[in-house]
Amino acid sequence: MMRPRYLLVAVVAVGLGGAACSDRRASADSTPAPIAEGGLPVDVSALSETEKAAFFRLISKYPSACGKAHSLQVSLKTDPRCRRSVFAARYIVKLLNAQLLESEVEEHYDLRFGPNAKVNVDISNAPLRGEPHAPVTLIEFSDFQCPHCKHLQHPLEQLLEEYRGQVKLYFKNYPIDRAHPDARLAAAAALAAGKQGKFWQFHDKLFGGDQEHEDIVVLERYAKDLKLDVKKWKADIETTKDQVAKDHAEGEKVDVAATPTLFINGRLYRGPNTFDDLKDWVEEELNK
Repeated sequence: MMRPRYLLVAVVAVGLGGAACSDRRASADSTPAPIAEGGLPVDVSALSETEKAAFFRLISKYPSACGKAHSLQVSLKTDPRCRRSVFAARYIVKLLNAQLLESEVEEHYDLRFGPNAKVNVDISNAPLRGEPHAPVTLIEFSDFQCPHCKHLQHPLEQLLEEYRGQVKLYFKNYPIDRAHPDARLAAAAALAAGKQGKFWQFHDKLFGGDQEHEDIVVLERYAKDLKLDVKKWKADIETTKDQVAKDHAEGEKVDVAATPTLFINGRLYRGPNTFDDLKDWVEEELNK
């Protein structure tokens, strides 16, 4: 299901392959090869002549992605140390290639590279996977009964493995009660397992099992499989329900409307939930 909040988001989701479970009404290499056209280190060969014209208008309009006084176009030609400008230009190519209007490209570009693109999310009580001091922080708002969230798990695992020590992941619960009646209980159960040091094991059980059936009988079976103290776990479920509600409320505060929603160093990720597309954003952060 698409999030309908912005028409242009739906366009990108269709054009680039994104998908999400809605809470409201219903491969890129990190080192681009230089090309002859325009003397820029970004491949524009897949664009039509009209799209190329839009590309050159946009890179002459936008400033350097590294905060320099010159344009993005000048940055690409004269400032090889500014790797972020390469990622910015390549993002424009991808959006144009998805046949977005030039105005839609600008809105997406501003959301990713604009000066006010970042949000703050409270991760003080969120389960962590990865090294605490890793420079790239992923924050995932997720629903254990959302099939798109399940599909995101493998790309995230790939990122954590390939960028070991450089990427860390925080998990925030965003159960969609109307569509997924067991999701809120499953979220509390996973946090309760975390009180015995087994949040991620329980997390993997939930995403690895039958997502359509996550009632208390199934959850208790997972708890027993993980050799939890079941009596304590059941008692902790009652206390962790508050944390689930807080996670959901915070998601609403940062405008989460669907699951999965991912933030990368505070920026809302927009694009297909594939390893290569996520990797492009991670590489951008590491090359700032």
